[in-house]
Amino acid sequence: MEILNHKTQDINMMFQRIIILLFCGVMFPSAQKLTDEGMKEWVSRFSSLNSLMINDDGSFATVNKSYLGNPDTLLIFSSSIKMPIDTLVGFNITKSFLGSHYLFAFGNSKAVFTDQKTGIKMNYSSVKNGGIIKDAKEYFIVDHQNLLTVYNERAKVLAEMDSIQMITGDRQKLLITRRTSEASYEIICWNGKRAVVLYRGRGVVEKIELMPSGKYLSIRERNASGDKRSLKMIHCMTGRVYAPEEIQLIPERTIKVTEINDGESFLIAADSTASVADNPMVDVWYGNDKDLRFRKNNKTVYRFWHLIAVSGNVQKLPTHSFEVFAALNSSRYIWAFSNREAYDYVHGSPLYDLYVYDLLEKKSTLIFPESSEITASENGRYAVSYSRKDKAWKVYDLQKKSFNLIREPGLHSPVFANDHQNLFFSGKTDLYTYHLESNSLRSLQVSKNAEVMIADKVSTVGFSLLKTKFQISSIVVDRPIRLRLFNANKGLNSIVDFKDGVHKVIVPETDRKIKEAATDLSNRKIFTIEENFNFPDALSVSYPGQKQKVQLYQSNAQDKKGSQLRAETISFKNGLGVPLKALLTYPVNYNPSKKYPLIVRVYQKQSSGSSKYIAGEIGQDGFSKRLLIEQDFFVYQPDVVFDSRGTGIAALDCVHSALDAVADYRSIDFEKVGLTGHSMGGYETNFIATHSTRFAAFISGASVSNLSQFYFSYSKTFQMANYSRFETGQFEVDVPFVGNRELYFRNDPINFVQNVSAPMLLWTGSKDTNVPPDQTEVFYMGLLRNRKPVIALFYKDQEHSLGILTKETFDLNRRSIEWWNYFLKSQKEVEWISKEMNERQKEGRY
Repeated sequence: MEILNHKTQDINMMFQRIIILLFCGVMFPSAQKLTDEGMKEWVSRFSSLNSLMINDDGSFATVNKSYLGNPDTLLIFSSSIKMPIDTLVGFNITKSFLGSHYLFAFGNSKAVFTDQKTGIKMNYSSVKNGGIIKDAKEYFIVDHQNLLTVYNERAKVLAEMDSIQMITGDRQKLLITRRTSEASYEIICWNGKRAVVLYRGRGVVEKIELMPSGKYLSIRERNASGDKRSLKMIHCMTGRVYAPEEIQLIPERTIKVTEINDGESFLIAADSTASVADNPMVDVWYGNDKDLRFRKNNKTVYRFWHLIAVSGNVQKLPTHSFEVFAALNSSRYIWAFSNREAYDYVHGSPLYDLYVYDLLEKKSTLIFPESSEITASENGRYAVSYSRKDKAWKVYDLQKKSFNLIREPGLHSPVFANDHQNLFFSGKTDLYTYHLESNSLRSLQVSKNAEVMIADKVSTVGFSLLKTKFQISSIVVDRPIRLRLFNANKGLNSIVDFKDGVHKVIVPETDRKIKEAATDLSNRKIFTIEENFNFPDALSVSYPGQKQKVQLYQSNAQDKKGSQLRAETISFKNGLGVPLKALLTYPVNYNPSKKYPLIVRVYQKQSSGSSKYIAGEIGQDGFSKRLLIEQDFFVYQPDVVFDSRGTGIAALDCVHSALDAVADYRSIDFEKVGLTGHSMGGYETNFIATHSTRFAAFISGASVSNLSQFYFSYSKTFQMANYSRFETGQFEVDVPFVGNRELYFRNDPINFVQNVSAPMLLWTGSKDTNVPPDQTEVFYMGLLRNRKPVIALFYKDQEHSLGILTKETFDLNRRSIEWWNYFLKSQKEVEWISKEMNERQKEGRY
């Protein structure tokens, strides 16, 4: 342990780093080659802020500063000083305020406890674990010799224990597993004042978990041979031990406990893995196969029990009828479903028939057919799920055993009031409340033009495997509800508090994205992290109702060009009159007297990213906006929406309409326009390339090019039939192939490959199991057969994307810039491109 006052030293080091970065700047030098090291060094200069946390009275705040995605730099602020008062590096696992002015942080085998008022630090090395006991105003350290030490806020040692195996806890206490011999252990509770042994047992403890109520601790034991496991439940106050005979020395590898109604009872699940293949030599697929989704990773087989705390009685649940059970805070009613396919795999994410199982009467009732998500009230009485059949929200009262439908379109994100009287929904605009007794829905008139989301809801997930979500979601209504508003038309964000029909502005409308926000306990101060396309992440503090903010810190101070970045949101309509938007970003060194080439990037809706800071990045798909605009390209990102004409035709219409919307921009050279996309955007690029003559070059990555082949295939990545992507998924065709063959034909790029009129660069990962590389190969062969200029890149060791800062990602980004420079700027000295194009020129084909 080391005691230091590092404030002056840390601040000097911080200023030295800032001076170095200011001198270096962040512009990618035009003379510098696009080498791997050059690109990595460039992108490493950019940072972001996240994980905002403040102390109870709002006098101090911390944020993590991330470089290259690594959030190991911790900045500490006083609300009254416009710069960090401390910088901690390497503490990337946990951070917590303790009391009014202390901070504990842990990571990379070290910990620190700091007094923010005096700057005194207690540094600890060889740390295995650490944290705080908030209400007791204590912190603890477990070192690599498994010695636990508990300290008070003056860093005085309160307790020490050796041979520590595991530790968990809450605001009031620690629960500690201590090894007493090779074959025995004890569970100790430290309550902030003294240590009490709750239980002594034999075997190896694999896992301990404190239940959400803080009343019970679950222990999963393993026997000496390692092939059997047992469950113990301990009451943390009385020390009462529950060891259900049915759940001792069972063969399953995992045992999971879900607490019900504040410890009234528990749903216990034990699972094991079973192979769905029954022949080691040949994998047999049947036409009536109900377990196709499990062929890659095998199937999880469950057993379930219900334990009642008062009596200790255990009831085994009937998995011969239902393979999965999920508890949502009711000790009588448990949700149940079979995970065998029931709908011919036409849904990418499986849908199930969801039942309520009555533990008392041992009967089941179908409640939500064709569903995968349930949101329940805090008391477990009400549940809501969206009905695809009725196109409405279906509310079920388990007490009355009655249904009601809410047919208002556009509702989403249900949240129950904790008084169990109302159910809130967000809408396309405004916030809605549904009265559970009168079955009446009304608008709360929070906003006429903004989407409203509840920011301070509390959600607890009861079960989330098998692509389901069973959750309890609630909001406290005896105090103001914190709401986030987003006006999509104007691109404005705000935060308000709402109660009794009155809303109080907490953060006024801003065109910046509010990444994170936190208020002190008295709601007198609000801290935010905000960004915009030309405004790097900034930490600010303000007072509710006041427009003025005090900016405490801004990242990327070295990015002198950042504030000068220019972008526009363009409004346009597609051929069917649907209003859409597009983002147009200008070259960094834009001169209105010059003309610049334009790169069009396609996917689906992209306009929602208009307020994201344009930082340096090396995209895993070869697209790096900041790199392109620093290389003197316009970048255009139009929204694309699909409709009944088909995915490709709709995308073509949207892109052409978006180009028409900027046709009078004299600085854009419309003879030098490139089109690029990845995945769905790659499919759109392929199709547009076969139908448009408005582009001088294309880049298409990991893309579908043969719809009929892809439709009748199986995705090993997502474990789903690919026809679901068309009938109910991303392609939004909404009809099966046999229902409209002509529609599929008209939207299939390979059917029109002979019409491609500009050079294409295709790329894929040879290990891609999302869109298999043979889709790229098919389009390449079509272009080859029709003597079209094409180069295809097959990255042998990569998948759907090429990975974060991998050699393949650097290679693709470099080749992408060279491709655009070759065809849009006539920079022809590129050997790997000339090798293709010189032959085409000799043939007179380009």
